[in-house]
Amino acid sequence: MYKPTRCSPLALLALCAVGLTGCESSKSRNPLSPSVAGPISGVTITAPKPLEPVDGQKITVGSPVTLLLENAATTGERQLWMQVEIASDGGFQSKVHLADKVTLGDGGRTTYSVPVTLPGGGARYFWRARALDGANTGEFSAPANFELQDPVVIDTPQLASPTGGQSTPLVPDLTVVNGKVSGPLAGPVVYRFEVAADSAFTRMVAVLTVPRSGASVTSVQVAGLAHNTPYFWRVNASDGVVTTPLSAAQSFRTEAAPAPPPPPPAPTPSPSVPTPTPTTPTPTTPTPTPRPSGARAANPPAGQRLPLPNMASVVDDIARQYSGALRNSCQSHGGTWEFMDRLVDRLRTYDSRWGYNGKRGNASDPSHDIVAYNFGAGSDEGTTNVYIIDVIVGHCGGSPGGAWIDQTQATANSGTIGRWTARGRF
Repeated sequence: MYKPTRCSPLALLALCAVGLTGCESSKSRNPLSPSVAGPISGVTITAPKPLEPVDGQKITVGSPVTLLLENAATTGERQLWMQVEIASDGGFQSKVHLADKVTLGDGGRTTYSVPVTLPGGGARYFWRARALDGANTGEFSAPANFELQDPVVIDTPQLASPTGGQSTPLVPDLTVVNGKVSGPLAGPVVYRFEVAADSAFTRMVAVLTVPRSGASVTSVQVAGLAHNTPYFWRVNASDGVVTTPLSAAQSFRTEAAPAPPPPPPAPTPSPSVPTPTPTTPTPTTPTPTPRPSGARAANPPAGQRLPLPNMASVVDDIARQYSGALRNSCQSHGGTWEFMDRLVDRLRTYDSRWGYNGKRGNASDPSHDIVAYNFGAGSDEGTTNVYIIDVIVGHCGGSPGGAWIDQTQATANSGTIGRWTARGRF
């Protein structure tokens, strides 16, 4: 039969002493041991440095929030890691995210992608980090901050008129209902109107870019169309960063040409005039219709500018007549000036204010696909008072086509300028 052994008080005390010694000996004196007793004397850990985002940087809601830090350094032997804190206040009393053990990255920097969704709507967040090695803990970095802004949303404008093939004047007004624009980071919005002679928009007639109006609708006039001809049009919107899809297309038909006036009645011959002896008429060559005189438009009133003439049909005509020169217009790939020279010469028959454009304001570097129109009262050569019109779409892309795209405002928005030049030709 089993009999329990009775231990004396001294034996129990001895056993307890052995247990306590065993517990104390579990803490290692090796500085690289995971169970080292800390902090270790003489070890200094520097604070990491926030690099991005800082100084109120604005981030769009839905974009990844990625933090970039300059790594901390240590005088000890143990491997470092970092703690990252994000809070909605600068005192870090209301923390919204904590990453407890972030591995240091290579090259002296660490990238940390925040795995949670933070509320936006202009909310400001503060973040900081510190480094640890399991025995010693460094100081927190100086806090940095960023803002989460709602994304930019631009709606495609709705085509209001003309629609459904309705009849229009020869120079119709194309009108759209403005789409909504939201988001604090949205830039000035422009509408791009495309007009074509076919529903597939392979035969482009005009491309017009106008600022979105402050009213409920935006309109633009299209000139250079033919009588009694169907056309198709569509629109999209852009602030230079966000661009909407193109709207569904609509159609219209220009009015028929007016009937010619009736010929005047033949004069009644006087009875006293003898009938002349018939003679064989000498054939004459029909006199061709004279071309425009090329007279220069009068200067605008002081402080004003001339309106931009819409010469899209002229570009289209030159593109059809000299399609080979258009295809060979990419001078960076061995092309020539032929298409641009023919187009500028034709434009100047209508108004001698037309010329070439110096790229980025440099008259010695004329653009290969843009023309300029002097809208001011001064002389042409060297003036920056110009409309800047892109006349070749897909230039150097293998399949160039004629275009009429007003780049004046876009050029100004980008901080560059245009400059009129004759390129030494006139």
